[in-house]
Amino acid sequence: MHTQNQALLDALNACIAACEHCATACLKEEDVKMMARCISIDRDCADICALTARFVARDSEHAQHVMRECAEICKICGDECEKHAAHMPHCKECAEACRRCEQACRTAMVA
Repeated sequence: MHTQNQALLDALNACIAACEHCATACLKEEDVKMMARCISIDRDCADICALTARFVARDSEHAQHVMRECAEICKICGDECEKHAAHMPHCKECAEACRRCEQACRTAMVA
C-alpha cells in the first residue's frame, strides 16, 4: 500500500513545505495586509495536506473524503498564489506545488 501511494504522499508533503514557506515569506513582505488572504489559505492548505497524508498513510476508509477536500483547497490556494506569482517567486512555487497536489489527489480518487 505504501508504494502505491508514494507519489501522492510526495505531492502532499511538497505542498505542505511550499505552503509553509509561502506563508512565512508573505509575512515578510512590505505590505503584509495585502497578503493576508494568501497567508490564511496557505496555512489551511498545509493543514489539509498534512491531514490527508496521515489518512492516506494509514489507509483510512475516510481518505477519499479528505482527498476531495484537499484537492478543492489546493485549487483555491493555487489560484490565490497565482495572483502574486509574477512578482513573488515563493507564490509561484506554491501555486505549482498546489496544482501538482490537487492533480495527485484527483488521480488517487479515481484509482
